[in-house]
Amino acid sequence: MPDSLHEVTIHSSDVRIYQALTQSKGIQGWWTDRCEMSPQEGGLNRFWFKREIKPFTMRCQKLLPNQRVFWVCEDGPEEWVNTQLWWEITPSQPQNDQAGCTVAFKHMNWQRDDGLFPLCNSTWGSLMQQLKHYCETGESAPYFAA
Repeated sequence: MPDSLHEVTIHSSDVRIYQALTQSKGIQGWWTDRCEMSPQEGGLNRFWFKREIKPFTMRCQKLLPNQRVFWVCEDGPEEWVNTQLWWEITPSQPQNDQAGCTVAFKHMNWQRDDGLFPLCNSTWGSLMQQLKHYCETGESAPYFAA
């Protein structure tokens, strides 16, 4: 099964990055301007993209504050259902007196490597840059905006 893998260095605190991944305001700053977040294990997160009526629904499987976020897609496009989204936040060595973190992202458990996979893989690369920009500047610029 193919996995989408991305990694980015973000010059921001692990706390800010974790909040950007687990809170509505954070998600709205870089991913989509329409979401409902339940930042607790077992909770459901819902995301709407552009003009879609039906949301993508992700269950929070595991949350380690300021370290890890792990979701499983329960509803959305057929190819997304049962895929897993995982972010790992690791503080990195300061460079030029600037602290930061490495964020590793995986979108795992795809059933095939065609269909939506190539588009989603490319989009995740852009989204990781959106996350970086939001965490470093505080400027809201969701990739998917109505």
